[in-house]
Amino acid sequence: MRRRGEGERVESSAVDADGLSRLCGDLPELREQARLDGWSAELGLMLTGLRAGTLPVPTALERVCDRLGLPVRPRGYAPVPGQDPAPPPAGAYTCPGGRCSRVERREPGGPLPECAVFDAPLTFG
Repeated sequence: MRRRGEGERVESSAVDADGLSRLCGDLPELREQARLDGWSAELGLMLTGLRAGTLPVPTALERVCDRLGLPVRPRGYAPVPGQDPAPPPAGAYTCPGGRCSRVERREPGGPLPECAVFDAPLTFG
């Protein structure tokens, strides 16, 4: 069995997309917590790996949860393995990198939603 080499891109799945969406939504608070607790550099390296596609989303979530003392698996709804998420409805903002399942509804006069992982505005479509 071939092992993934350093710097080799990782395949993503619907579960990864949901995890990345969760991470993206929580990232502003995570950055603040990392600053307060002294692990901002580690968080930055993790984000670099996610952006490059070399760090698997589950590994990143595990590292963050470990730092925060939280369980890795969130409680509540989890998609059934093998089911693709429904496409986002027309008139919503989505991940600019096309890697997560985050969908933000359009709010008239509201601020442009941003992706905290990729540090870019969400794409309207």
